[in-house]
Amino acid sequence: MTEEPVHFKAPAELDSVSNTLLRELVSAASSISKLIKHQVVLLELYSHEAKKLERIGYCDYELAYVCYTLASLLHTSSERLLSEKTEDFIRSIKQALVKKKESFETIKSFLEHKERAGFSSSASLASSSSNLASNGSAKTGDPLLDRFNSLKVSSVSPQGTGHSISSNVNSVVVDSFKFKEAITAPELHSLIQNGASSKAKVLLIDFRASKDFNHNHIKHTDVVNIEPSHITAIQNSSKGFQASTDQDLEERLKLHLPQDQFSHFQNRYKYDLVVIYNLKYGPNIDPLHRFSYLKDILLNEDSSSLPTNNPFNNLVELIMFKNKYISSKLKRHPCYLTGGVFNWHQLLGDNSITRTQPAQVLTRPEASLSKGSPNSSRRSSYVHNPGEGNSNNTSAIRSSSPYLKNFGEYLSTAKSTDETPISNSFTPLMPIGSTHSKYIPAPPMKSNSSQGTYRNGISESSTSTITSPPQQQPPVVKRTLSISNRSNSVSSVSSHPSQVVSNGSLSHTPKSSATKQPQSKFLDSYVTGLVNMGNTCYMNCVLQCLAATPQLTKFFFPEISDSASVSNTSGLQSYRQHINVNNKLGSKGILTTNFVTLLANMFNNNGSSFCPTNFKKVMGSLSPGGQFATFDQQDCIEFLNFILDGLHEDLNQMVIANAEEKKAITELTPEQERTREVLPVRLASTIEWERYLKLNFSIIVDYFQGQYLSQLRCLECGLSSTTYNAFSILSLPIPEKLGYSSSQSVSLNDCLQEFTATELLDDNNKWHCPRCKKFTKSTKKITITRLPQVLIIHFKRFRMTPTGYFNKLDTFVKYPVNETLDLTSYWPKVGTSVNSNIKESELVPKEKEEQILATLPTRNQQPAFRYKLYGVANHFGNLTTGHYTSYVHKENDKKSKGWCYFDDAKITYNCKESQVLNKNAYCLFYQRI
Repeated sequence: MTEEPVHFKAPAELDSVSNTLLRELVSAASSISKLIKHQVVLLELYSHEAKKLERIGYCDYELAYVCYTLASLLHTSSERLLSEKTEDFIRSIKQALVKKKESFETIKSFLEHKERAGFSSSASLASSSSNLASNGSAKTGDPLLDRFNSLKVSSVSPQGTGHSISSNVNSVVVDSFKFKEAITAPELHSLIQNGASSKAKVLLIDFRASKDFNHNHIKHTDVVNIEPSHITAIQNSSKGFQASTDQDLEERLKLHLPQDQFSHFQNRYKYDLVVIYNLKYGPNIDPLHRFSYLKDILLNEDSSSLPTNNPFNNLVELIMFKNKYISSKLKRHPCYLTGGVFNWHQLLGDNSITRTQPAQVLTRPEASLSKGSPNSSRRSSYVHNPGEGNSNNTSAIRSSSPYLKNFGEYLSTAKSTDETPISNSFTPLMPIGSTHSKYIPAPPMKSNSSQGTYRNGISESSTSTITSPPQQQPPVVKRTLSISNRSNSVSSVSSHPSQVVSNGSLSHTPKSSATKQPQSKFLDSYVTGLVNMGNTCYMNCVLQCLAATPQLTKFFFPEISDSASVSNTSGLQSYRQHINVNNKLGSKGILTTNFVTLLANMFNNNGSSFCPTNFKKVMGSLSPGGQFATFDQQDCIEFLNFILDGLHEDLNQMVIANAEEKKAITELTPEQERTREVLPVRLASTIEWERYLKLNFSIIVDYFQGQYLSQLRCLECGLSSTTYNAFSILSLPIPEKLGYSSSQSVSLNDCLQEFTATELLDDNNKWHCPRCKKFTKSTKKITITRLPQVLIIHFKRFRMTPTGYFNKLDTFVKYPVNETLDLTSYWPKVGTSVNSNIKESELVPKEKEEQILATLPTRNQQPAFRYKLYGVANHFGNLTTGHYTSYVHKENDKKSKGWCYFDDAKITYNCKESQVLNKNAYCLFYQRI
């Protein structure tokens, strides 16, 4: 979108506005204390804008200028009325003005520059001195006349008759709204109506409860309903608001929003402007006389209009400033609609709003922890009785939900394999001869020994390039799966090779004992460099480590024995049956198929190098905001997160699209919340993991994901809140020792101890305690509760300074290279409690806990937890001008490779342990042994 010049008032105009406001405020003030209050409010407003300027490089320059100038003028007037009681106040205000003088000069210089550039409006200059007198806000002495004059701001036709706004906002420049937070109904209406001609894309966020949104909201194609409760939940989470990002909000909305709304929110960075509104927040401001409302705020002492009390502040903070990925940052600072939907309707009438019928609730399919029969139909169907209202029908459906309502019901269904069908297999179920490309994945199947089968799909001829989404085909031979409750054995009949789950993990099994051959070491020993296409080293170092992960290579290439067999093996395409093309959060297999193609190309170029041009292009097109489409420097951890998330969503077998369905699975009742605080850690962790698997089950979850609990405890009332979070990458802080120097070092264990240490949340990091209903001093404690098969550890080397810049910590972190990393001590034992304040009567005895755990799936959670290093991603330099390389361990062959150093296309063999253990280590890849 082409940006048009934005017109700013010149400093002389703003000085005139300030002097006019000064005269009215002084004449209306009954005492000096009133003037002091005005100054405090003005400095709050100014500080809010100055902070925005510091954080994003722009602000409401005009408002900031007027607030500072008016505060200075009022301070001068106050000094003349100085008394013993007010001396300290006036002195403090003087100090604040001096402290903020530098930032004010920056703002003034900006406006002077715009004036010299000819962008100021001569028309507004001529009328600036009369603005306040002509806008209807200045008192005429006749209250009725004042009220009449205030209606002259906009002229509207009678309500409900196809309104037309006759405003002075004939042509709205969208870029101007990044310089102010408030947008009026006429301005927004002009933007929306002229959106097609001006190519301005506007996203509306309705910040109200869903029932209010469904009843009425602004009629616009791109509108998202975000309930305030989502922000409150993030505030009250054990992670805490300070550590949360926009992705935390996105994860919550993914479970609650209809797909079209969620898609709008995901693409929020593509919109030219985001406008937030609720019912009626915000003063009704006339765009031409926008400073008149300042007088009303000051005289009426209307604290609700202050920036600190804006109901949208935390939402704006998340989506504008707390971005996990740079690419998701908004184009402009969001605005709020003055007067909300109430004023919008008052001005524009019935045709400007619409209502939404709540989506019909689907009957819930059989789930891993359901009350229904395991033989019940797994197909979703609509349930609707035309004779009943929506609310009653919804209630009826919810009351008959097969999902468990409490812990007791959970235990009662976990006593046999049939009642708790939990499995680690990704079994596609289709009738023979079916032509529909839809797979219904088998639910997880419970097994104490964690044994099951993973079965390949039909053979497909392989191609050298796999770039299109997969076209799923029905199996050639019907397969049967039999489960014996007594032996927990699983058998399958197939004309194709199978992979057997051992301890809940996938491993390769030959076709039959008659054709069994020694396991090829090709996948563990091949060596291929990757060409740097211009700052793509962040991608190359991650790909080298992932391509050396046997769980991935053997999943995608179950039959490969050497590079010659890459294009000939019948099993090459078997992974395609596990791609869920119906998952709207995935890429419909595009990311996965291109990743497999890249692996195949690396295999075929063993001993040389390969340029991943096409892979880079596809990843760039799929990444949020095209983050990886450019050739700018990027963070390898962001790319690693992106590709792991993408593979997971493509291969996720447990997708439930209906928002109500997801909510029923994920949201805990107050009873469940209380129960979780008294349950032993091992037990609560297992329950939460099974809940997580209802929506997330893929090879990425099975191998790469672990879990940790995060508990917040209020130090005033003792209330605790515990959440269990899945992770693919364990991001560890680097402890800074007293008297630290660059020559000192810390160990990986030091980082783990720092990660799991109790943290005091004070000052700006206080937790909002639900019981105290305020921000209180609290503690935060993290405990690792589940450890994955592939453990990826990231060192937090970049820290943001108070001024908004990133500093890198070059601390040498020592980690085991050829030795074993043992994390067994970090895994909670039976009897471990999350809450030290539990009453004796509420404790679950160890014997009882062990009995219950014996009925639940182990899913690889059996000690000991020992790991062997196989990959290290290194980072040199700083965040913007750095370079990435990697060390990857390769199986010995005739060349005796051992540790290999990959510097893009350049490869160094037989590296020493002292080289692999280096101070530039940024990300470690460990394999459980």
